[in-house]
Amino acid sequence: MKQRCAFLINFFPYGKRASLFFYLLLFFALNPFVGYGQLPPDFYDTPYLSGFDFPIGHTFDKNGRMYVWEKAGRVWVVDPTGNVFPSPLLDLTEEVANWQDHGLLGFALDPNFLSNGYFYLLYALDPYYYTHFGSPAYQADSSLLFQPTIGRVSRFTADPTRDQLTVLPGSKKVLLGEKMENGIPLYYGYHGLGSVIFGEDGTLLISAGDGSSNAGPDIGGDSLGTMASLALAAGIITPDQDRGSYRAQYLGNLNGKILRIDAETGDGLASNPFYDPANPRSPQSRIWSYGLRNPYRIVLRPGSGSHSPEAGQPGAIYIGDVGNGAWEELDVATKGGENFGWPILEGLLLNWRFFITEVPPNLMAPNPLFESGGCDQAYFNFRDLMTRPRPDGNPISTNPCNTQEPIPAEAFPSVETIPVLAYSNAAWNKPARAQAPIFDENNNIIPIQIDEEQSPIKGELFDGYSSLAGVFYTGDQFPAAYRGKYFGVDFSGWIRVFDFDENNQLHAVETFHDHTPEIIHLAQHPTDGSLYYLNLAGEIRKISYGGNPPPVAVLKANQTYGSGPLMVEFDASASYDPDSSALTYEWDFGDGQYSRRKKPQHLFYNNSNTPQSFTVNLTVTDAQGATGQVSEVISINNTPPEVNINSFQDGDLYPLTATSLLRLAADVSDKEQKQQELDYEWRIFFHHNDHFHPEPPIQQAQAQAIINPLGCGQESFWYRIELEVKDPAGLSTTDSKSIYPDCEPPFVRFVSLKATPEGRTIQLEWQTEQQQDVDFFEVQRSSDFQHFQLLGKIRGRSLSNVYQFLDKRPLIGTNIYRIKAISKRNAFNYSNLIIVNYPPMGSYSITPNPASDVVTLKIKTLKGNLVNFELFNAAGISSMTSQWEAIPGDPFEKAISTDRLNAGAYFYRISQGGETYSGKLVIKE
Repeated sequence: MKQRCAFLINFFPYGKRASLFFYLLLFFALNPFVGYGQLPPDFYDTPYLSGFDFPIGHTFDKNGRMYVWEKAGRVWVVDPTGNVFPSPLLDLTEEVANWQDHGLLGFALDPNFLSNGYFYLLYALDPYYYTHFGSPAYQADSSLLFQPTIGRVSRFTADPTRDQLTVLPGSKKVLLGEKMENGIPLYYGYHGLGSVIFGEDGTLLISAGDGSSNAGPDIGGDSLGTMASLALAAGIITPDQDRGSYRAQYLGNLNGKILRIDAETGDGLASNPFYDPANPRSPQSRIWSYGLRNPYRIVLRPGSGSHSPEAGQPGAIYIGDVGNGAWEELDVATKGGENFGWPILEGLLLNWRFFITEVPPNLMAPNPLFESGGCDQAYFNFRDLMTRPRPDGNPISTNPCNTQEPIPAEAFPSVETIPVLAYSNAAWNKPARAQAPIFDENNNIIPIQIDEEQSPIKGELFDGYSSLAGVFYTGDQFPAAYRGKYFGVDFSGWIRVFDFDENNQLHAVETFHDHTPEIIHLAQHPTDGSLYYLNLAGEIRKISYGGNPPPVAVLKANQTYGSGPLMVEFDASASYDPDSSALTYEWDFGDGQYSRRKKPQHLFYNNSNTPQSFTVNLTVTDAQGATGQVSEVISINNTPPEVNINSFQDGDLYPLTATSLLRLAADVSDKEQKQQELDYEWRIFFHHNDHFHPEPPIQQAQAQAIINPLGCGQESFWYRIELEVKDPAGLSTTDSKSIYPDCEPPFVRFVSLKATPEGRTIQLEWQTEQQQDVDFFEVQRSSDFQHFQLLGKIRGRSLSNVYQFLDKRPLIGTNIYRIKAISKRNAFNYSNLIIVNYPPMGSYSITPNPASDVVTLKIKTLKGNLVNFELFNAAGISSMTSQWEAIPGDPFEKAISTDRLNAGAYFYRISQGGETYSGKLVIKE
């Protein structure tokens, strides 16, 4: 089933379910205007809006309407007074693949949006939607996640007859990614898609990450956790594109690039640097710049381009290129064809991990000297094709078989475009450094710290986590010194002002705002001249200058729950006005009672012993009439739930032998509420170095987390998993635990798990090898490959490696078993899966088995009108899902194509008429 919700924070607009990431909520609740002291004098950072399912970005039309897009696939419209319209402009959640970093990431309004209504989206395509939409078997709430897919760009038209608040039916037009073969390949969980913006010439500019593994030097294949083989089988990439991070250098692939396409047709433009007139939709025809790792956010410098697409001058593109752990980059693309060097370089230096690793060949660049004069290199590799610039003229790349011969132009040799600025990662490349490029006495590029006298860029040293493009300030509300300046952003929590000249040369960097925690997007309001930014807490905040800033309301309560009647002491004395104006106070206790005291007391009660909640609102007003508000929930006859995650322990060590599914379960109790009345939300955060990637939350009492086998290298990886449980009266509790990679040799190896029906029971038996310090084994059972239940535990033994367990109450239908081994140092590992149908069923068949390209499913007699077929890999992760309509009472037969699957063992599940059959299917080469 599709999980159509954001992957971090949910808020309240128009009755939406509230679910706040607890420590961020606490932080912002206690510090709603934090940052005043971090801004220049007379600048103010104030809350503007919240209430979205994790917004990814926001922009404005010329009239001041705000458009906010959510990762799950919705676009909301906000009027100029800050009111969110009750229905989204567009809900694309059925089509969007929302998992790990993927989802709806880019959004742009057409420059003529107010007249033509066009807007453009960049998103990950759900493979289930792609294969099933429009067919009788399509189900809107079905999805296929954690599978290779593509990034797609589509255009929609807002309906002018409805004030452009809805989309014209049938107006969707796919510009890029209409087929799996020509989208932006996505077969790893992170740094896939980025931004979509307009050039000044009306062309569409799209940024895409390299989509490769961050677990090591990825040069292709599946070894570092990517799904390259599945992407090849699905036709998403061709074998020549399987080059890992070097896809950023490959002109036959869209990853690691800035793309430039016609906003009407989606074709590449003849003024693009590698345009092929015979194939205007090919990757090389659409590429503008390349050699980028993760250009998640890009912005165009106003007034820097031509208005003619034929001129090939869309404008200067400012790129925040997120680093791999060492250096963050600010890049500027001023013309077509620029190569920014990744993965050969990172920051201003050679990328050492890739430098000592084999460089794959570029199959678009055959070596004309091959098999002549002893030359055994059939193709140039990517390092052959790029040189670094020199101040005395660009060097010429030469043939490695004969350094007197230049590499021919048709192989597209390039000269690196140097980053404007590189700064160090705050956790993994200390101390804090910010570097400008200069040439040494030998005309080689070297870095110089910007606080040194010889640096061409002036400023204090700084660092960060993830470089994000910001905005050029074009308003007139800020002082004149800021007009035309570039406001750059980093996810670590800062906004800095970069002083560029008209030739895009950077001269100075200065601090502007050093307290914008987990900022992810920045935009300028076209009419009020203020800056608005988003953070991972789901807030939109406003940075303004001068005038009368609103006061800060701070509410304290000595208790927020208890038996009724409940006396609560409130205190607003921590509230303040930035201009030191006198404040007045107004309390609304949510029960029809009010107060104007600074420190009121209030008695809450009801006429029964049942739980009841009251929302208390505090409004503070300054002498000029500006107001600030804050609220608190008081719950009487109620206590918060008690929550303890018990399916794993804090500090457990996950296996690096294969991808696995971690069972998520908890002991939960509530003194006043029934279990079925509680709301559950699991949140999974994959940590990489000093930042994290949130997963979409799961609103189920029990769930599972996909654990990728990453860790133990030079970089740090781990998972943080939280469960928040909320009762109907508004009280909630969150438990959080983390697991880390097991960097020791495996403590156990399972030989096999067997299951045998014996009467009304099922006997399990397993054997182990290399068993060392096993504390105990958990016996787990599932009916769907995903939700495993704990059946029992068996202690590890030193004298015997054969174990048995009797399932006395097997499920009617499918029983899927696995064994989880836990060591005395809290490492864990899993056995193979084993499936038992109970009682045994003989009314269906899947043949042949083993199979290669196709299998045939036969069911003797149907009991329902739908047949569901699902295929899972050895870890229980979905690999295929299909559904067909059928006629009850009839036999059923269907040929199923398996030619896109990797060779190996899979498990199938067939559901129809309330019956479920499962078994093993082997796909051979």
